[in-house]
Amino acid sequence: MEFNMSMVVPATPAQLWDALIDVPSISSCIPGCENVEEIERLATYKATVKQKIGPFKVEVPADIVVESVTEPSNVRIRAMGRDKFTGTRLTAILDVNVTPDGSESTLAVDATVDIQGRLATMGLGVIRRRVDRNFEEFEAKLKSLLGAA
Repeated sequence: MEFNMSMVVPATPAQLWDALIDVPSISSCIPGCENVEEIERLATYKATVKQKIGPFKVEVPADIVVESVTEPSNVRIRAMGRDKFTGTRLTAILDVNVTPDGSESTLAVDATVDIQGRLATMGLGVIRRRVDRNFEEFEAKLKSLLGAA
């Protein structure tokens, strides 16, 4: 599944970039993200993501690898994990881009998500609605973090 999301943030690209690479702060903006552990700065992390998707409650301990960083405009991340309850396996590749937009910045996220197991039976529509709600919540929390809400 592929997801493409973007938002305009009332912050300079440098301010937005600083927020994105402050992992404890940015992880607080991600719905359901808990227990973030930095293994190596801007390289490897562990985290747990908890969500309710349709009738399923998922809890995915994830290994997160920063595959590439081009400061201050792009970071590519791969996250992999297995849900503790359903055994569903998830792999997500995120390309996060920051571009100037007048006096503001645009944050664009292109995600490729591979879901294998029981959660995949929910279908794209249910999963897409959850992703859209999560992105809306992330946007509100990010803007609040940047003092723009």
